[in-house]
Amino acid sequence: MHDSRYFNTQPAIINVHIGCRLGYIAAAPSPIIFLLRPHGDSCGKVVYERFTTSAGNKENRQTDVHGNRAIRTTLLPGYNDFVYEATLTLPARPDSDGICAGVTPIGELPLDVIHYTLPSRYCESDRLVDFAKDNFGDFPAGGLQVQAICDWVHANIEYRYGSGSSLLSACDVLRRRYGVCRDFAHVVIALCRALDLPARYVAGHIPRLLENSYSADSDIGRDFHAYVEVYLGGYWYTYDARHNRPLTGRIKIAHGMDAADAAFATFYGEVEATVFTAWSHQVNITSEAANHQPIIDATLRRASEAGHMIQRPVRINFTSPNYKVNEQQAAVT
Repeated sequence: MHDSRYFNTQPAIINVHIGCRLGYIAAAPSPIIFLLRPHGDSCGKVVYERFTTSAGNKENRQTDVHGNRAIRTTLLPGYNDFVYEATLTLPARPDSDGICAGVTPIGELPLDVIHYTLPSRYCESDRLVDFAKDNFGDFPAGGLQVQAICDWVHANIEYRYGSGSSLLSACDVLRRRYGVCRDFAHVVIALCRALDLPARYVAGHIPRLLENSYSADSDIGRDFHAYVEVYLGGYWYTYDARHNRPLTGRIKIAHGMDAADAAFATFYGEVEATVFTAWSHQVNITSEAANHQPIIDATLRRASEAGHMIQRPVRINFTSPNYKVNEQQAAVT
């Protein structure tokens, strides 16, 4: 969430297409909960959304205790294929750093915020109090202290794609000194909470935009991403120790105490996950094309099928009766 006090001009608006394809094999009917839809307090506006399944699974949309917008369904015996996709309009502005933000006294924290100071399954802040005080206790409480934590994690924890495990906690990652984005987030959260700073885990997308300065092998736009929000001076500020720089166009999907509250899929029973592809990239829809929703649907679906291979922002061109998708070198707003 951004603090509007730090934005005095109207930012440009961008269109971003997000989505994923997920496949599961179930031995018997098995409940599954998806967290794929943009969160209610996301800064973007959803203008198009679709959830499809190959097995005709019935869905039930609900909101959980964190405000995450869940899709509940049941996996049927055999293979189940799901595709979620959405197009959003959102401000083309970078994260606010909160560097000047101070702390809110514990006694003044709202009840829906104060529980984010407590230990959780993956963020054992009670075991890291001495470590946090020894390394970050001399920094001024607030934004400077949180940034010092992110700087340390970015410098001392190696990012290794594919090294994540649902069994690893913040303490485990601090011992082994490498991990994936969820591990970076858990360590930052645990250290913040050890200093009585409310911090929560966030899962979402970072789209492939040229202003995000991604490389050809970057994880930006190719996967879900985990980062952190810290409550300072009455506002939630974004911190991301994995990239450790302001990024543009974040789309929040879910938040909670840790990754257990924000998994993109939680299933029960004998289930094998077989397919995973996620994407998030900029699109440009011309005013002429905006009147031809079937054409846009087909075009975006074709882009989605190759989503993890898209390297640059995508432009949708419409010339009746033909259409095509081009990858553009220049950012489109």
